[in-house]
Amino acid sequence: MGADKLDNILAYFGVSNASGFTAFYMEQKVPVSFRISLSKTKKPFAFAAWLRQGELQANKFDTALYDKAKLKAALPKLKAIMAAHPDNFFQQIQDVCLSAGVKVVYTPCLSGAAVHGSTRWVGDVPLIQLSARYKQNDIFWFTFFHEIAHILKHGKKYVALEKVDYDEEEQIKEQEADDFAVEWTFSKKEEAEVLSNEVLYVEDIVKYAEKFGTHPAMIIGRFHHKKLLHYSVGREFIKPIDLTNYE
Repeated sequence: MGADKLDNILAYFGVSNASGFTAFYMEQKVPVSFRISLSKTKKPFAFAAWLRQGELQANKFDTALYDKAKLKAALPKLKAIMAAHPDNFFQQIQDVCLSAGVKVVYTPCLSGAAVHGSTRWVGDVPLIQLSARYKQNDIFWFTFFHEIAHILKHGKKYVALEKVDYDEEEQIKEQEADDFAVEWTFSKKEEAEVLSNEVLYVEDIVKYAEKFGTHPAMIIGRFHHKKLLHYSVGREFIKPIDLTNYE
């Protein structure tokens, strides 16, 4: 590798030498809020590049100080955006989260870093980084609320990142985030109500989605995943995600 190329790579990662990269991203020998070692991943350099891109994107935004109460209060509004899923939904959730002191960015997956999302604190600012992997609205919204949960429940030192070998305590936190996402997208109680029907049609699911204040894709996607509906049923409600304007 030429010296110029190496210098550019080091500048991108904000370190002065290769040892600095290893200390920051792999060994965690420096005092930073980013508390996960990418040595636990199969493609650490790809993940490091993806995470760094999210930081650079986040630096473009100014935000108020993080306010946990405001973020909690914003949850119904964020759910309403999910239910409506307007064309500018990403701009809307960015604005709502910024008002509570949370940055949200979109960074497409890199080869070797197949990740749906990540949550971490950059300084005193919580950052949600989303990839829109698979580009489906049901997966996107579940991931979004999962990441919100980490901010509300798990504090500055916890970093959420897929494809990492979590220990038992971290697995509990990941399950807590999943449970939170279920509650805010299509709860277990709501699921039981829908499944109480002997026969279920897509029209019924749409009515239930309106009743629960969610998007039909959240119900249909759950039932696809659980093999309670054939994968072809209700596909018209699984909306494609296009966030190229937000890269």
